[in-house]
Amino acid sequence: MPNISLQPVSVLSDGGPHEGRLVFSGADLVAVLAKVTAAETAGGQGGNGGWFLEAGFGPCSILMTTRPRVFPTLDEAITWVRERLETGLPSA
Repeated sequence: MPNISLQPVSVLSDGGPHEGRLVFSGADLVAVLAKVTAAETAGGQGGNGGWFLEAGFGPCSILMTTRPRVFPTLDEAITWVRERLETGLPSA
């Protein structure tokens, strides 16, 4: 199982600062997550807020995703990162 660590960071996104996390696997940066509100995730989808995948690298790359990801909780985002790193497969 990959060793995942988080570093708090402010992410300037959509016109303002958001609480964020740099996600590392060992010494490698694999993702940048930003906390978003329900209003920011609504976009016609009735979102509830959560953690948005601002940037991903390697198996977590946004190029490997079929749509931008918003995870309800930080724990769910980390579970997704671990799955990507373990399988190396494009996300569903």
